[in-house]
Amino acid sequence: MTNKIKWKYLSIIFGFILISVVVQTINANIKHQKQLESQVQNLGADAHLYFQDLIKGLSDKYLMLSMHYAYEPLMTPLMQERNHEALLNYVKSDYDRMRSIEPNLHIMHFIAPDNRTILRLHQPEVYGDDLTEIRPIVRDVNATKQSLQGFEVGKNGITYRITTPLINQNKEYLGLLEFGIRPNYFVEKLVDRFDVESMILVESSSLGKLQTTYGFDNLNGFSIIQQTALFEELANQINLKRNSQLVKYQGRTYLVLTHLDQPNHQGEVVSKVVIATDITDIQNQNQRSLIAESVLNLLVLLFLWTVIYVIFSRYTYALENSYDMIQALHLKSHQLRTQANTDELTGLYNRRFFNESLQKILDYGQAGTMLFFDIDHFKQLNDAHGHQAGDQVLVEFAQMLTGFFRQDDLIVRWGGEEFAVFINNMPEDEAYQKAERFRQFVEASSNSHQPFMFTISGGVAAIDSTGSLDEAFKLADQRLYQAKEKGRNQIIGQFNKTTRPGNKEV
Repeated sequence: MTNKIKWKYLSIIFGFILISVVVQTINANIKHQKQLESQVQNLGADAHLYFQDLIKGLSDKYLMLSMHYAYEPLMTPLMQERNHEALLNYVKSDYDRMRSIEPNLHIMHFIAPDNRTILRLHQPEVYGDDLTEIRPIVRDVNATKQSLQGFEVGKNGITYRITTPLINQNKEYLGLLEFGIRPNYFVEKLVDRFDVESMILVESSSLGKLQTTYGFDNLNGFSIIQQTALFEELANQINLKRNSQLVKYQGRTYLVLTHLDQPNHQGEVVSKVVIATDITDIQNQNQRSLIAESVLNLLVLLFLWTVIYVIFSRYTYALENSYDMIQALHLKSHQLRTQANTDELTGLYNRRFFNESLQKILDYGQAGTMLFFDIDHFKQLNDAHGHQAGDQVLVEFAQMLTGFFRQDDLIVRWGGEEFAVFINNMPEDEAYQKAERFRQFVEASSNSHQPFMFTISGGVAAIDSTGSLDEAFKLADQRLYQAKEKGRNQIIGQFNKTTRPGNKEV
């Protein structure tokens, strides 16, 4: 009878151990499956985010370059007179230099307001042709005088086009400048970043005569204009309706991503970059980890079950609560530090943190220049459009500041519509020029992109470790108010230099 009871309890204990091992194994399998899915999702998200960053980076770069050409004094007569030869001589070296840096820059195209070509740097012998019917992005930019970007098929194939109106400092509309980047640019960047195989697809209906000329293979309504060797074998397994899928080939597993869409300027998808990466090793490593974890769980549970079961059951709940409390306190502490140091609306540093950080910089013996900016007629904007519009302008201006100035410059919302920037290790004259370029950038961006147009005034004052913060703030503030008294939309620095829109420095 005693042996029966003994084996009864031994059987119960063994049953608990067996159930625990099975549960642990199931949980481990679920956990590792989620980890694999998470890795796959993260790879897809990283590739998509990087792709979008590439597009934004190109747009920002060539928009700024187009603005530079628009403000060049010689550009106005060349565009107005449509002087093909003189314009070619003027920009040819720039084009060659840019192509040596980025070989995938294919198109640099100057176009008149009536949609006629003035100069194609990539094909200078062809000009004077009317693009109205064959180039929608050109027609729309000339019609709206707003910059547009997107993929579009031209005479020589598809490129990502940044098409920008050229408006000189006197607000004269000269036409437009278009840059075109081959899709290979995005493929090469993705390959370098993620070590992937690639395929470039273009919507067949948009290719027109090019489809007939080159006889591209078709995939779900898209023409395959370029592919690596792997995709020649995998193409028939790819479903373009799915953003991602796993494909088996020769005992290997590939993650195929098809959601890297290339839209035209109207948001319509005209091209796709499809990439594939081998995740076989990730799967195998995941499987080995699962087996090892399951074996370890079995050994640990068999060895420690009778010793730790009661203690673990008694104290696990308390330990979990303690851990959750510590995590909550840590998160709350971080939130409080962030709230204490930043402005809630714009996300910029607040005045207290700015003063503390600046004092530390000066204590290390460093010097720099203080810039004060104020949004012109901000109260009128609030009165006309409401405080919500005013808040939107403040947020957009804060984004302009963080996008224009260096990452290590101190940027702060000083109060209301007033902002300050400390540029470390930059003389006052250079900082003044940078502030003036920023003023022009704000004016141009506001006119081109922002829903509420605005300008800024600014004051510039140098500061070093021997000077007083209060004195530097006071001087920069005085110069800011001088700028506002002199008519706004200008920057005042040493020697009362001022710059007004449309004029040179006086």
